[in-house]
Amino acid sequence: MRRMERRMYRVRKRRRVIASVIVVALAAGVLLLRGSGDDFSALHLPQPTVTPVTSDFDRTVETREITLPTQTLYALQTGIFSSAEAAEGKKDEYSDRGAPGFVVRDGDKWRVFIACYDQKEDAAAVRDRLASQQVETYLYTWTCKEIALRLSGMAGQLDVAQAGCTLLSQAPMRLCQEVALLEAGQYTPEEAVQQVDHLAQEMALWAQTAKDRFGAKVPEMIAQLLTRAEAWQQAAKKINAAAGEGTRALCAEMKSQAISFFAGEAAFRIWLEQM
Repeated sequence: MRRMERRMYRVRKRRRVIASVIVVALAAGVLLLRGSGDDFSALHLPQPTVTPVTSDFDRTVETREITLPTQTLYALQTGIFSSAEAAEGKKDEYSDRGAPGFVVRDGDKWRVFIACYDQKEDAAAVRDRLASQQVETYLYTWTCKEIALRLSGMAGQLDVAQAGCTLLSQAPMRLCQEVALLEAGQYTPEEAVQQVDHLAQEMALWAQTAKDRFGAKVPEMIAQLLTRAEAWQQAAKKINAAAGEGTRALCAEMKSQAISFFAGEAAFRIWLEQM
């Protein structure tokens, strides 16, 4: 019970932080004049430097340094393969049994995951339960390492860029938290779906504001964030549809989407580091 109380506290605290960043970044709303992406740039910094977010929106061109903190999920891995075809075959094997099989590329290898959790003890408990059912899995620590960026552009654009990075990096973690609460009986399926829909609304609001502030010439970094944010609308539809098939199907779909979007976050950070 104490672990669940700590989890609920962490969920509420994390949501307050995310909400404050988004509200600060979007405070001026969609009535702002369109900006231009011509002056916007992002450079990877080798060392992190934290800079507070400003609530003011103006067109003054400035430079700001932000840090995307380390994100870690604990995934249950059923195999690692040297070819995508072999990994897909393993994934299909588990998908046919109702598990959310998902293939993630890792260099020249392909890993197959069937679940992920934001708390190591939750993943370990499920792994032990599966082992008692003669299902062998490996507990894989999946990490998006911390990365620092130097952003240049209009202050209001930088607010949106920072809010988008925060929202999208935290989204898969939020899904994992919802699944854990749902599986523990702390959430009903209806409550879990409401949280997913709320997240989709946050994504839609951020995407619209980003389009308004950057105009027709959207920088590549923002374009990637927009693509991922808009993909959440389809993810939310799939999760809503799964809810109609029962709690087990709902949990499986939410886990699958969490794995998918965490993989997207990992790929995004690699791209930032290499640009």
